[in-house]
Amino acid sequence: MSNTMVAGVGRWLAGKALRLPARKTGRVSVEKNVPVRMRDGVELLADRYYAEGLPPGPVVLMRSPYGRGALFGVMAAFMAERGLQVLAQSVRGTAGSGGKFDPMRQERADGADTLDWVRAQSWYTGKIFTFGPSYLGNTQWAMASVSADSMDGLVLPMTLSNFRDEFLGFGAFTQGGMLEWTQLIQSMMDMGPGQRMQRPKAGALDPVHTHLPVGALDEVAFGKTVSWWQDWVHHDDPQDPWWQALDYSDAVTAVAAPAVMIAGWQDVFLPFQLKDYAARQAAGREVWLTIGPWSHSAPGGMLEGLRQAMGVFARLAAGQPAFADRGRVRLFLQGAAEWRDYPSWPPPGVQPLQFHLRSGGHMDLSGATGDEGGVSYVYDPAEPTPAVHGPRVMGMAKVRNMAGLEKRADTVTFTSAALDHDIDVIGAVSVELSVRSDREHTDFYACLCDVDKKGRPMQVVDGIIRLKPGQPDADSSGVRRISIACWPTAYRFRRGHRLRLIIASGAHPRYARNPGTGDPLATATELLSAHQEILLGSVHGSSLNLQALPDSRKA
Repeated sequence: MSNTMVAGVGRWLAGKALRLPARKTGRVSVEKNVPVRMRDGVELLADRYYAEGLPPGPVVLMRSPYGRGALFGVMAAFMAERGLQVLAQSVRGTAGSGGKFDPMRQERADGADTLDWVRAQSWYTGKIFTFGPSYLGNTQWAMASVSADSMDGLVLPMTLSNFRDEFLGFGAFTQGGMLEWTQLIQSMMDMGPGQRMQRPKAGALDPVHTHLPVGALDEVAFGKTVSWWQDWVHHDDPQDPWWQALDYSDAVTAVAAPAVMIAGWQDVFLPFQLKDYAARQAAGREVWLTIGPWSHSAPGGMLEGLRQAMGVFARLAAGQPAFADRGRVRLFLQGAAEWRDYPSWPPPGVQPLQFHLRSGGHMDLSGATGDEGGVSYVYDPAEPTPAVHGPRVMGMAKVRNMAGLEKRADTVTFTSAALDHDIDVIGAVSVELSVRSDREHTDFYACLCDVDKKGRPMQVVDGIIRLKPGQPDADSSGVRRISIACWPTAYRFRRGHRLRLIIASGAHPRYARNPGTGDPLATATELLSAHQEILLGSVHGSSLNLQALPDSRKA
């Protein structure tokens, strides 16, 4: 272990620029490489940040696979300046900690052992808070699943309680994001002493994603077998018991301590974080939610999480509520660029708004009165429909214009008339389709766009579903009724704009392509085209389903 003083002048300037709460001191010490012994004898390394000259404050625990310096070290120092002690710990098998890294599956016991260790230290003053985004947030739920009574407050930016939901939540494996994340972790593990972590270059994996089978992508990308990649691709059924070890959702309602969630409208975890919020809300647990205009790794969301953590932990340490001056839900209304507070999610009073898909590529609020036939396209997995835009783990394409996607022969579109007033859509978004396919194994993808006055279709939300034999069953004419759950949203469609829905059967490589054969994800190499038909009319209706504020429901 070593003890060093961290200079504070630069942080003072940064704190002012970032509008952080006023600090108590600029003198921060770091006790580095503190060994924390687990129940199996493995030692995990941690750095303890604390303020010089101030009484020991409450402990903030951050458990991370991304090292203890860089961004997380800066965050820890910022919090220490404000009177908190921060223990930044590297999870098993990373950044000098012992043992083997087994992502998400190892955090329950190790987190519980770390909490026990903290409570036994002389500098522990009686309160433990937890903080951190993404994987660091998931470790918080892991700890809470076995030590719910040991935690005094959680701040959870851009995260979820069950990683299985993001990997396979809609049946389709999130190939692009998971290979990019694996690339990041591998680059960290391959670093030599003293090297700084380098973010992998955007697009570096693009040529790799076309390779089959998916089970060999680790060898193609990194020249070696990666244990967790093999685990993921060989367990491509969401109901496989293997995934149970990653499921910490029981903690969502078990932990009594206040929980504060920060989410982003373009975050990969948004639907699942809202699921966690709704569960706590229904259970009557203390919980607050902020949803901003952020993607998963956007600096704005990270900074908002840090700001809220500082304020929330200070108030909880003083015996005050986490928040006293805001609603339980604070969200950014996209398209209007304004923040709104609500008492719950979804906001009270929102009402269904249903656009019916009609022949000729139209959609409107009036239902069909007869059979309107259908519209067809062919999906060829050998030339998969690309993922033009949408939530990703490692950043996001900046261009949201979907014009290139809608011009492809393997997509179909439906467009509303120009709106004669603003529509504020807030809540769940889904697409109900009556479909026929010559493949029992196939996917359907939906993307809702805002078509501006220049005719540009800009992505708002999207979603996908993977169909299997009997999931769902087809009727006697081969028609299957499906529901595609898209990302939730809060979005103002402005007067003069139009809504457009793009339907396809893939978004590669964001989601692994469906080969059409039913062969296992890890080994499939044969590719079969799918002839898709979407049925329209009063008998087999298809629709876009929104939630809107009451004053925006008139057509």
